[in-house]
Amino acid sequence: MADRGAATGLVLDGGVMFAAIDEWLAITGRSSPEVEPGSPLVGDARKSPDLQVAHAAWNGITHAVDHLHAVRSLLGDARVLHPYAPYTLLRSAIENAATAVWLLAPPQRSERLRRRLKLARHEAWESGQVRKLVPAEVFEGRRTAEERIAEIRSLAIALGLDPNDVCGQFGYESVVRQAGEATKLGGDLSALMWRLCSGLTHGRYWASLSFLQREEMARTTEAGVLDVRLTTDVDQVLTVVQVPFTFTNAALQLYDQRRRSPYGAA
Repeated sequence: MADRGAATGLVLDGGVMFAAIDEWLAITGRSSPEVEPGSPLVGDARKSPDLQVAHAAWNGITHAVDHLHAVRSLLGDARVLHPYAPYTLLRSAIENAATAVWLLAPPQRSERLRRRLKLARHEAWESGQVRKLVPAEVFEGRRTAEERIAEIRSLAIALGLDPNDVCGQFGYESVVRQAGEATKLGGDLSALMWRLCSGLTHGRYWASLSFLQREEMARTTEAGVLDVRLTTDVDQVLTVVQVPFTFTNAALQLYDQRRRSPYGAA
């Protein structure tokens, strides 16, 4: 199952990727690797004990591996190739693995903490939107989104960070692009694949018609309308798999580097 993606130049090797994904599933099924005293991640946690970089990064890794393994199971075990569903799974894998890389890549502690707080603020805002849709008693006694965001602002100030920046705009395209720039993939290719998967997830015509394979069927009775069958193939899926695969691999390496003491030790 090896070929080359003409559109991206990425080398496809499904067997190697699937074997690695199986190993990653076993790793993420256990407790997260020990964060050693004196390591960068311990230093991060000392500054921000409630919002730890290590916890958020490992959460992103486990979610990415879970979705990658679902794709691996569909293709390798069930041998079922849906035209759209694999890309929905891959979108989630891209976002989560990219988030882990984005959190761990900066060598400066201040930037790792800044990104952790930005992620926390975004999640607090999202939870606030959910609270508006359910009865008030469901969240009775819990901190409101406004209270959580106020705490994040206070922590940002205590850490010498700009609270307006920390609580400012957050978007996953920026996260994916920066993760791509921190790896061999590059920002443009990473953003392209993420947007493609998002388009297929949301049923966008541009994504389906520009990426999937089209087979013209019999013309309908409606003038100017064609009946088109859309399909995908394994090589197309594997081309996209390599983005979250590369991100996850990089995130695991960065996590191992940041959790060790002294910094950079094998």
